[in-house]
Amino acid sequence: MGVIELTGILLAGGKSRRLGRDKAVERIGNERIIDRAIQRLAGITTSQTVVVDRLERIEELDIENKIRYVVDSYSEAGSLGGLFSGLSESPTPWSFVAACDMPFLSTALIKFMMTKISDPSPDVVIPKFEGRLQTTHALYNKSCLEHIETRLKAGLLKMDGYFPKITVCQISENEFLNIEGSEDSFFNVNTPEDLLTALQMGKDFNGD
Repeated sequence: MGVIELTGILLAGGKSRRLGRDKAVERIGNERIIDRAIQRLAGITTSQTVVVDRLERIEELDIENKIRYVVDSYSEAGSLGGLFSGLSESPTPWSFVAACDMPFLSTALIKFMMTKISDPSPDVVIPKFEGRLQTTHALYNKSCLEHIETRLKAGLLKMDGYFPKITVCQISENEFLNIEGSEDSFFNVNTPEDLLTALQMGKDFNGD
């Protein structure tokens, strides 16, 4: 297998209902959560994309790095709509897709996930952690697009609802939990309590 070019896609719709304010721009240490995520992805991807639900969101995020923005064409369709929009505009066949509220992405874990892209290639490479498929911490190929769009047009918004139609490589916990930082990679900030936990975790974060 040759070198795989990868696009990093962050879903940044901006609702943040449970936190009550924009979680993407909350700070862990001296960095905003979304900037931390972009920085991690920049080390292993050839380009980075942020999917927003409206044009005004671009100004709200005010990201300093050279970022490609995509406005969600299915803005009321949750994460599945964001996935479709980001993947549609991805300059590479493969993309790593994550939520913008994940401050502790592990590049080592993502690199390990990339080793699962082989010949014949799956359509999705996804970890299963604590009994749940991590759909906003996964590798997606553009081959998923037609299946995702079919679901969106039918108003079916479950992130893994189309998985029976494609080839999915699931990675079990016993395959990746020995990778340093892998468990924290799935942590996201949804509530004030999560934010407090993240602030504490950030003191010891390495992320490699």
